[in-house]
Amino acid sequence: MTKKYYNIDEIAQILNEQKYTLRFWETRISKLKVLRTHSGHRLYNYENLLLLKKVKELVDVQKLTLDGVNDYFSKSKLKNKRLGDNFINELRDLLSLLKKSD
Repeated sequence: MTKKYYNIDEIAQILNEQKYTLRFWETRISKLKVLRTHSGHRLYNYENLLLLKKVKELVDVQKLTLDGVNDYFSKSKLKNKRLGDNFINELRDLLSLLKKSD
């Protein structure tokens, strides 16, 4: 079972990154939304962890800049939206065909 929230020390250890790098990514990656406690400590959920793993891969392996990472996420979001729209349209077509056959 995964934890509900991770602190910045745990995330830094999991990703083998410096805490200052994670804080910098937080300011530059628009998709990354980190929760904060009343005292200002960062709390990362599992979705944040997966997103940060992807950012690390894009930066380290694919050699993208942080602007390139933001572009990658915005394009994949648009791609997923188009796939979802196509699926909805196909379901509507199927529904209309089923209504006609009644």
